[in-house]
Amino acid sequence: MIVRSGGAGVVSERTPRVRWPSLGLLVLLFMLAALVWWSWPRHPLPQPHIDWRGEIHKGDQAVEDVIMRQYTATGNLDLLATAQTAYHEPGVNQTILSQVVVERFQPGQRMHLRANQGLVDGRSHLITLWGNVIGTLQPGTRMLTEKVHYDPQTGIITSREPVRLERGQDWMTGRGFRASVKTQEVNILHDVRGVYAP
Repeated sequence: MIVRSGGAGVVSERTPRVRWPSLGLLVLLFMLAALVWWSWPRHPLPQPHIDWRGEIHKGDQAVEDVIMRQYTATGNLDLLATAQTAYHEPGVNQTILSQVVVERFQPGQRMHLRANQGLVDGRSHLITLWGNVIGTLQPGTRMLTEKVHYDPQTGIITSREPVRLERGQDWMTGRGFRASVKTQEVNILHDVRGVYAP
């Protein structure tokens, strides 16, 4: 900075003064830096293991502890799905789930399905479950298989896999089945065997 002084035309130079932040602001900044350092994880944060069956793409989304609800036109809960993790691929409009439970609450159309993995197709709304699938339609009846397809719009559950139905001491096995949530009927398609104890 150049400053002119007095009448003799003397020019003098002064260096601008540097203003340091106040002591209180310095202490606050130091405390914030220490807090960030103290809370920063010492090891990389674990990422949830999600079987997305492909590569990660920009725009994909992953969440944990998922709850999805579907309501009827009158506002009643129709379908509830929970999952430990979900991975959504917008490019193909599919969501892949782990540790999935799907329940339907319509009166007379109750359903409970549980599986290790699941996939929700955003276009067809078809839900595919696989890995240790356990299902219940009627109280006291269990359905055990490895893979099912559930259409929430029609209420139909289908599979081509081996299946076992259990109700008390009665059981039935076969390959492939078609079940209706609306009528609570299960039809085993092939190689049917069973035991019925009256």
